[in-house]
Amino acid sequence: MPRRPAVIRQDIPLYLIPHLVLQGVRSHGEELERVIVQKTRCHFYTVSIRTRPIKRELKVKHTPHVVPEAQKGKKAGEQE
Repeated sequence: MPRRPAVIRQDIPLYLIPHLVLQGVRSHGEELERVIVQKTRCHFYTVSIRTRPIKRELKVKHTPHVVPEAQKGKKAGEQE
């Protein structure tokens, strides 16, 4: 599988780094491979976020919740 290019943001102020890292973790999740923060000048940094592809066999498959036939016609709180 080809490697994806890193997302590089330059000249980021120090106070925005936690927000960028959190945003990268939330958007990529398990695909996140590494985060590199390098100081460029004064209080500015370069943030590089690298992701990796996940093999299809390892991805979590979400199955819809199945309601048994016996409970479909009942309202909440009803018993047999």
